[in-house]
Amino acid sequence: MSRPPLPHENQPDWKAYALGELPPDERRQAEAHAAACADCREELATLRLTLDALATLREEEIPRRIAFVSDKVFEPRWWQRVFSPSFAGACLVAAAILVHAFARPAPADPAVIQSRVDAAVARAVADTDRRYKRELEQVLADYEIVAKQNSRLYAINTGLEH
Repeated sequence: MSRPPLPHENQPDWKAYALGELPPDERRQAEAHAAACADCREELATLRLTLDALATLREEEIPRRIAFVSDKVFEPRWWQRVFSPSFAGACLVAAAILVHAFARPAPADPAVIQSRVDAAVARAVADTDRRYKRELEQVLADYEIVAKQNSRLYAINTGLEH
């Protein structure tokens, strides 16, 4: 008992057909099959599209050796290190530190600094005392006004004043 062939079991080798590797008689059979079968025409069109896309790529030489990132080939040359932005930035920072170290003014005498600090503290304390004194005088003046108004209202309410 034999089984019927599956739908794609007797198909031609479309890859060999698309690459032009089939003998002439098999090629004619493949063309006849493609004319009758829509699925095979679609597969053949896909293969041709793939081959056309591959044909647009440029050919490159196959590398003789695979290089790894750890190989010396990938290490930058000394002049590439010197002219790299990070190295140049580090040199600029080092130069700025050196200029600052040699160009800054000499430190002042500690006694002079202490007298300036003491004078500044004395001025700040005096300013604060004056401000608190003004605020206290204002509070007392406001209190006297309120006390006079309260005593007058008390007198009116108790009938002492007409």
